[in-house]
Amino acid sequence: MKKIIAFTCASVVAMASSFAQVLSSQQMKNTAWMGFGSPFDGDTAFYGLTDTFQARFDIAKFTIEGMLNWSFLANYDENGNVDNFVFGTSNQNPLNLHYGKHNNGYSNCNTNVYGFNNTANVSNTIQDSYYVNFLWHPTKNVDVGVGTKLNWVVGPAPRYGSWLWEPYAHSRQGGFSTSYDDRSGVFAVTSTEESHPYRFYVDAPGSADVVGFVPYANKYAKKAIGVRYVNSGDIDLEIGAAIPNGFNTDDPVMNFGLSVGPTEWLKLSAAIEGAFDEGSNIYTGVTIGFQNLILDAYLALDSMFTDVKDDQAYGLGAAITFIVPNTKITLRPELGTNFFENDNYTMAWYTGASLDLPINREFSLNIWGSFAAGSKDERWEDDLIFAGTEVRDYDGGRIIDVRPSIEFKADKDLSFNVYANVEWRRAFDGKKRTSWSSGIFATYTF
Repeated sequence: MKKIIAFTCASVVAMASSFAQVLSSQQMKNTAWMGFGSPFDGDTAFYGLTDTFQARFDIAKFTIEGMLNWSFLANYDENGNVDNFVFGTSNQNPLNLHYGKHNNGYSNCNTNVYGFNNTANVSNTIQDSYYVNFLWHPTKNVDVGVGTKLNWVVGPAPRYGSWLWEPYAHSRQGGFSTSYDDRSGVFAVTSTEESHPYRFYVDAPGSADVVGFVPYANKYAKKAIGVRYVNSGDIDLEIGAAIPNGFNTDDPVMNFGLSVGPTEWLKLSAAIEGAFDEGSNIYTGVTIGFQNLILDAYLALDSMFTDVKDDQAYGLGAAITFIVPNTKITLRPELGTNFFENDNYTMAWYTGASLDLPINREFSLNIWGSFAAGSKDERWEDDLIFAGTEVRDYDGGRIIDVRPSIEFKADKDLSFNVYANVEWRRAFDGKKRTSWSSGIFATYTF
């Protein structure tokens, strides 16, 4: 058995969402999307169009790559009618539009006493409107890079959202809320550019409809300048370091990543985000791969070493990929748990599975389903405070997602993907939000 068998499968299945964010080889690629959707009790809304263009060029010892996202989106008035369309560069995408104009009809201003907004997950589904990366390869195994989305990754992690505009993009982990913004990868609000920082605090139960996602530090270079050594041989090895956007000489921080494959069936990974700062995120992962079975597991520790009380969160999970012998059919069940330093916050968890079923050379079917249960604050049960109130009956909320899609490859360069996403969501306060969305992607590779 060759090592490439196991780890190629692991890369394609477990890490596909990570690698897909930037192009893996020299090419130009354009993805256009059109979609619509509705709450079960509302009128169908046409979201509009988005178009994402990517290009990568390898010239001598250099790589230059970039992306630009455009949109032509519908705005609705208070009666649910199309008021106008807006065209321009955009950080919106199918997921953001689904949550922004979907679960709450055409408004996002319905909040309760906790400040909870019915349009869940809007902020953390916004994508980059562009990225630009420059890489220098001084030797065969060394990369020096600077960019807005380097996307250097070690080890397996939950496939949260994939990349948001891609054909199979949807809510992984049941659409859990998170305060973590993965777009820019800036460590602190010290950059001369306005950007979004890593946020070393935990989403409290009640701050969104279903709370439970914990950030994972296995992507050690995002918006950053970094260097890495990557070698594939008898021992697979990747070791890298990055200075994230927002680095300050008065309070320096760095990110590090390490991945080692000492045998043909084992790969170990570790990373730290924000080293030398008390709010570091730590990640460890393992992949055990055989010819038709791959086990991925991870442990993530968020906001370690701080003096702030109850600000830490932890994630633990695993996935098994089954490959049917002599076929390209794969089944991947996964389970993730998120728990918190604050003893009043109960554990949140999700489970899900995806099935990839190639029908023939042109058609393939993918089905994803998940169930997630959010964290609740056990103090809500305190009769001395909440007896006789609605708060007494609050729980963590739950989400069920089902998303089938069919991909058609018209030729080696052009493919279409049609999907439907159905979501049953019960928020922590008992409010139910059921919704559906659908759309089509067209991808052309030059």
